[in-house]
Amino acid sequence: MELADLLGTELGTENVTSSRTELERQDYFDRYPVGDADEFAPRIAVRPGNLDQIRAVLRIAQEENVPVWTFSRGRNNGYGGSGPRAKGSITLDLSRMNKVLDIDTTSGTALLEPGVRFRDLYPALREIDAPFWPSVPDLDWGSVIGNALDRGIGYTALGEHFENLCGLEVMLPDGEVVRTGMGAMTGSRSWNIYRPGFGPAVDGLFSQSNLGIVTKANVWLMPKPERWAIVDIALDSDEQLARVTDVLRPLRFDGTIASTISAGTAGGVAAMLGTRDQWVSDGSPLPADFEQRVMSAFGVAAWNMRFSLYGTAIMLAARIEQVKTTLERQVPGARVTVMEYDGDAPLDEVREDHRTRAGIPGMYLEQMAGWSGGRGGHIAVSPVAPFAGEETMRLTGIVKPRFEEYGFDWLPSYHSRGRHMLMIGLILYNRDDADQSRRARELSRVLIQDLAREGYGEYRAHVALMDEVAASYDWNEHALSRFHTRLKDALDPNGILSPGKQGVWATASIGVMA
Repeated sequence: MELADLLGTELGTENVTSSRTELERQDYFDRYPVGDADEFAPRIAVRPGNLDQIRAVLRIAQEENVPVWTFSRGRNNGYGGSGPRAKGSITLDLSRMNKVLDIDTTSGTALLEPGVRFRDLYPALREIDAPFWPSVPDLDWGSVIGNALDRGIGYTALGEHFENLCGLEVMLPDGEVVRTGMGAMTGSRSWNIYRPGFGPAVDGLFSQSNLGIVTKANVWLMPKPERWAIVDIALDSDEQLARVTDVLRPLRFDGTIASTISAGTAGGVAAMLGTRDQWVSDGSPLPADFEQRVMSAFGVAAWNMRFSLYGTAIMLAARIEQVKTTLERQVPGARVTVMEYDGDAPLDEVREDHRTRAGIPGMYLEQMAGWSGGRGGHIAVSPVAPFAGEETMRLTGIVKPRFEEYGFDWLPSYHSRGRHMLMIGLILYNRDDADQSRRARELSRVLIQDLAREGYGEYRAHVALMDEVAASYDWNEHALSRFHTRLKDALDPNGILSPGKQGVWATASIGVMA
């Protein structure tokens, strides 16, 4: 039998897509390719609805020696979307498994299947008037579990999404199902609240991983505060950004600021609100007065920092006062604006660009991808660094000249969740322009190497760059990579499940699919 027929017998033909036309129409290719879209093309797509159907797909894949690439929703655009690392894979789409299985309003947790999107979880909580918020990223069409497993971030006090998963159900490549932590006990009353369980804790092995397929997970929710506030800080220079970063760090460490602290440029604001041709019409470099014009047009600063504060009315007032007083004393010239909200504020009373800070899903930033015209696309370099002002200056010094060399607009942002920060060097390009796509990929590759030489590693990567990023983690002659391969060989000796994800290959597939 043909592969499509074998899979259709197990899943139903309506849940199998094999024609090139339909695979493209249903978004099973990388939406933002950096080169030939066929480089990471699937052979066939399947949509299982339960554990038995996933197990059947894995069995057929083993028998037919065809790799399987799994995803929850395939909306990880800029990192490969639903495109498989190994061309010709069966793409296993978990979107049909989309149930909110339980909401525990005592412990503040939700048990989800991988197809549950941020835009699904939020109304489920509202429907039962649960006194909790989810944490959401900028775009709400993605999977809650998928985003967490890929170490995505949100903007509330629980914005480090993987850290707020507690207890996974995982199908291993041979079809066996395990539950991690306290879930390993039949009838456990603590699966959703105590992560380690007994013995070695293994949850982390399934993050950015090809060692198993996560089929359920518990997600921690943030208690809805009595009051909350958005704090915006307008900064005039790179130096002032560095100074404010150092001043706010103690307030982040002591819990005064519980949310993600983000900072972006005036140019980034322009990309959120419009397209490049509004500022320069012929594709030439942005003019020297671009940022000044943007600042005048939209009332923003060279750097625009934002975070949120939460608490009772008394606590919030004290936190706002502490932030204002600290900045007034230590950063003369920093302009602080505060907007307060009630924890129960109706949706239409919360400004659209403030909503993610209250766990309200939306698609506010989707239009940024269209900045460069045509069918827009983006990829990013995203190094991890200490949360310190000198680090913002060092990273800018490394990355900005390369952007200029390769002809891309410099529209960075910084995001801190604690002791570390992420720099997101967003490369916006027109994917209809082959030269732009080529340069975007080459710029990413060069910066991975530049940053690694200075001790900065990427925390995520496009499928085209996963091997390069994995190779940059080279301590003790790549000991971690060898460890990953040993785990892969033990659990998936044929290398069938998501080969090459995050640069991890089974010995059997190294040099075959790479």
